[in-house]
Amino acid sequence: MAVTYVRGKGGGMGQPKDMEADVVIVGAGLSGLIAARTVLEAGLTPLIVEADDRVGGRILTEEALPGIPLDLGAQWIGDTHHRMFALAAELGVETFAQYDEGETSYDLAGSGVMRENDFHSRYGEELTHLERVLRTLDELAAEVPADAPWLAPHAAEWDAITAAAWYDAQGLSVIARTLLEICTVGILAVPTAEVSFLHLLFTIQTCGVTSELFAESEGGAQTTRFVGGTSEIPRRLAALLSEHIVLDAPVQLIEHAADGVTVHCRGGRTFRGRRVIVSISPTLAGRIAYDPPLPGDRDQLTQRMPNGSAMKAFFVYDEPFWRAEGLNGQLISDVGPARMSNDTCVPGDDHGVILLFLEGEQARVANRLTAAERQAALTDELVRHYGSRAARPQFYVDGEWSDRQWTRGCYNANMGPLVWTTYGSTLAAPIGVIHWASTDTASSWSAYMEGAVEAGERAAHEVIRAR
Repeated sequence: MAVTYVRGKGGGMGQPKDMEADVVIVGAGLSGLIAARTVLEAGLTPLIVEADDRVGGRILTEEALPGIPLDLGAQWIGDTHHRMFALAAELGVETFAQYDEGETSYDLAGSGVMRENDFHSRYGEELTHLERVLRTLDELAAEVPADAPWLAPHAAEWDAITAAAWYDAQGLSVIARTLLEICTVGILAVPTAEVSFLHLLFTIQTCGVTSELFAESEGGAQTTRFVGGTSEIPRRLAALLSEHIVLDAPVQLIEHAADGVTVHCRGGRTFRGRRVIVSISPTLAGRIAYDPPLPGDRDQLTQRMPNGSAMKAFFVYDEPFWRAEGLNGQLISDVGPARMSNDTCVPGDDHGVILLFLEGEQARVANRLTAAERQAALTDELVRHYGSRAARPQFYVDGEWSDRQWTRGCYNANMGPLVWTTYGSTLAAPIGVIHWASTDTASSWSAYMEGAVEAGERAAHEVIRAR
């Protein structure tokens, strides 16, 4: 499916320097594309301006070898991601189940490498205690309004401490505490010492319960993948909107008044509309200049919502040899650069693909190494879990998101202590003719693609109601 977009550089492909629309949308990630399609279906004219030379935002698929798409960005949806399943069906993107047969390999807190059944047998009592802590988290999260966390009965208390401080107070064994940290960082992409406990509870509330967040199998958030890679979703959405998308157009200034907005992009291009939807992460939205300036509490918010740190590293082998050993390709470890992994083989292809996750502090440290140094360290880790065959990949690639100019981190933005209760009410609330979208502003599955769709639809409906 060939798609042609208007290019922002040099005035575009024969396009006028200035363009007008009913709604200007900043960012061609999933939220921006959904917002554009929604307002277009309502009879309004959208215009998306995207800083990058591609659509998709935090979704990025690259083909390592013919027929093997690798998702360097968002990759999975879960069983309760109903918006994403519906969107994939509408766009004709097929899905398939995440491979989950066999045992996970553990290496935690000095345990040594152990298979899942042995690990659970040895540490059953500690894991039972951890399960009780997770149920407590579910009970507390149920008290947090997903659309207004600052109104939770104990919001002030919970927002004044970090998630790490609450975890540390639960009396968990070293094994259980380490496992809980790894699973939580796998969602937030920052150490738990950097986020407030209220933010953790908000994240759980927007996603249902902890089992839906942490589980890899049925009921979890990582049960389903897309044929051809996740980029099929934004690519096909963009094909429906190609005449409404301008690439290579970084927004520098948004002038706004009661009767409309003028969006100024690098290179002197301007775009005018009656309203604007800013559908990029809050920290990037805060780097745009606004005239008149936004209220101070909104600016203070965006100064306090850093994006997470995440890196994905893929090893491609001639076959998935670990399956024959009864392993599912998942590891959970605090030894080595990666904390978790997944079998990400492509159905119908004989190659074996293992994805390693480096999140939070591990991503930050590994990003300072060369690609060769990272590969060597990760290879050592895979060899410990899967044997000598893991040392002979056919292909290796990794990607860290904080270096990407128009993303500056992944998977999501997080709030530290006292941010929700002090500034949270400004996160998604429109300011005059300016509306906000991106998965970080969602009240359902925030930080996931499901949340990106919800946020895009919400912002679009705000604009539609205001026309």
